[in-house]
Amino acid sequence: MLYVAHSILLVIAVAIERTWPGWLLVQGQGPEVVVAAIVGIALSAGPVAGCFGGLVGALLLGGVEGAWLGGAFVAYMSLGVIVGLMRGSLLAERVLVACLIVVVATPLVELVRMLFAAPPSPTPWLVRVLVEAPYSALVAAPIYAGFRAITNLLEPEH
Repeated sequence: MLYVAHSILLVIAVAIERTWPGWLLVQGQGPEVVVAAIVGIALSAGPVAGCFGGLVGALLLGGVEGAWLGGAFVAYMSLGVIVGLMRGSLLAERVLVACLIVVVATPLVELVRMLFAAPPSPTPWLVRVLVEAPYSALVAAPIYAGFRAITNLLEPEH
C-alpha cells in the first residue's frame, strides 16, 4: 500500500512541477519537486522505496518531458538508493537535513542528466541549476514532512 501511496504522490509532484505558476518562478525557473519527493521517499521509507520512487519519477517525467530517459533513470534511482541508505540515522529524521540533501542532490542529478544529453551551452544550464537548487530546498520541507507522515501512517513500525 505504501508504494501505491508514493506513486500517487509522485504523480502529483510531477503535475505540480510541470504546472508551476509563472508568478512563482525565480528567474524563469521552478523548483525540482520530483527530486524533493524522491528524497522524501528515500529518507522516510529506505533505499528500496527510494529506488522505486526514482524509477516512477523518471518514468513520469519522461512521459511529460519527452527527454532522453537514460540520465533520468540513473540519476533518480541512484539518488533514491543513496539517500535511502541514510534512513534510520539520527540526522536523517530532520527536515533541515532533507533540505540540505535536496540542495546538494539537485545539481548532481542535473549533472548526471547532462552527461546523457548535453545542453548546447553550459552557461544557461549552470544558471538554471544554481537557481533550482535553493528553490527546491524550500519546497523540500513540506514535501518531506508529507512523505514522512504518510510512511508513518502506513508503516507505523518504522
